[in-house]
Amino acid sequence: METVVSLSNVTKKINNKTIIDSISFDVYAGEIFGFLGPNGAGKTTTIRMLVGLMKITSGDIHIGGHSVKTNFEDAVKHIGAIVENPEMYKFMSGYDNLKHYARMTGGVSSERIAEIVELVGLTQRIKEKVKTYSLGMRQRLGLAQALLHRPKVLILDEPTNGLDPAGIREIRDYLKKLAREENMAVIVSSHLLSEMEMMCDRIGIIQNGKMIDVQNVREIMQEDKQSYVINAKPLQKAYEVLKKSFSEEDVIVSQQSIHIKGSKAEIPNVINKLVENEIEIYQVSPISKSLEDKFLEITGDKGGVA
Repeated sequence: METVVSLSNVTKKINNKTIIDSISFDVYAGEIFGFLGPNGAGKTTTIRMLVGLMKITSGDIHIGGHSVKTNFEDAVKHIGAIVENPEMYKFMSGYDNLKHYARMTGGVSSERIAEIVELVGLTQRIKEKVKTYSLGMRQRLGLAQALLHRPKVLILDEPTNGLDPAGIREIRDYLKKLAREENMAVIVSSHLLSEMEMMCDRIGIIQNGKMIDVQNVREIMQEDKQSYVINAKPLQKAYEVLKKSFSEEDVIVSQQSIHIKGSKAEIPNVINKLVENEIEIYQVSPISKSLEDKFLEITGDKGGVA
């Protein structure tokens, strides 16, 4: 896989206070990388260093093989980014906004503008003034602007912020399409963990300015032990049988069911033991954990995220 973005021991200090503490990770072409962390963890500071809005104290960031510290212009030309909300000239049409940006960027043809407008789904409305656009349409226009110069990496800070469920789904689908069809690396910061679970290939978790984990989303959702709910009668007898095979913390009985924590391979043995003891089994179902559950386990954080 082609490494498009590489952070190497990046540190940021402000007034002798360490905000980002020697973080390192890579982002590859064709993937969507989710950047997660509790409030104040350092996500926005890292993004600002990535796009050149904040200087790096030590370490380095390479984008498309170019150092942000020593070769900023060549590095930043590979970036398309929306940090917070996309800002446009509301009195101009969406098309005129893109033409204006294309003139500043250089090397963007009218054919490229038309291609990107179609990609983000604004063909029918692109000649209308931006002040008539919904928030979702402005987000899509911002994406179009960020993509005009064919960047190798797209960086989005809270891209679905303020959108309704339909708008969130649209943005998610566009980002997947970009990563897949244009082989682009996409870095997304968001507090909507359920969306990150559906959107991202890998996630990096930052806490107190340190990168504490980088994992494949599919892998982080899998574990050797999983929780299962068992509905059986008589319930107390089933509990007594299972207690002999599981530790006290891995088998819990409630008024209506039993919850056990074990591997998938153990379930046939569980069923056999219950049947041997003449217990009627009505249901054995896995309980899936969300990315939010996993996130809170990893960070130990009980509050919100951003």
